[in-house]
Amino acid sequence: MRKSYYIIILFFLFISCQNNSNKKRQNVIYDNLEIKEKEYWDYTMENGFIKISELNVKELLSELKVKKTKKNELNILTTIGQTETDWLTENDLEYLISIIESDEQAKCINRMISSFIPDSKKMTIGNQAISILEAYRKNEPFPNEIYICEIYDQKKIDELLEWWKQKKTVANKEQS
Repeated sequence: MRKSYYIIILFFLFISCQNNSNKKRQNVIYDNLEIKEKEYWDYTMENGFIKISELNVKELLSELKVKKTKKNELNILTTIGQTETDWLTENDLEYLISIIESDEQAKCINRMISSFIPDSKKMTIGNQAISILEAYRKNEPFPNEIYICEIYDQKKIDELLEWWKQKKTVANKEQS
């Protein structure tokens, strides 16, 4: 009986230590981690990093575009700092909405303070635009996470398009 009790406690302890809320966001590299850490360090030294607060949204997205790809290359933009919460203009929002369905390959964003190496194999410009819009909707600076490499589905795109439609409707009513 006592063994059963300990097994049950260990089971619940194990389950409680898992972070289920972020499982779909865990788009990070685990395989061959030591090799990837060295590759990431070399990649960052070669490509440098940017101070994100000095860029506008179009400049940022231009930096995020993958120029050339090699098999298994790390496509990561290493950044320092964050933007202000009000860094986007209405024109920026329109531009971001117009590209949320883009499947052009993009880099993941990794803040200098991050200890993760994001996996950029499936990252797109559309996903990065959605991440920027989500930070705006939450009134948060960008990047609002240690790394930005989330892959969104059509449901999120539809949600953002509906949000934008409602935002434009409210803006038009206020102008009338």
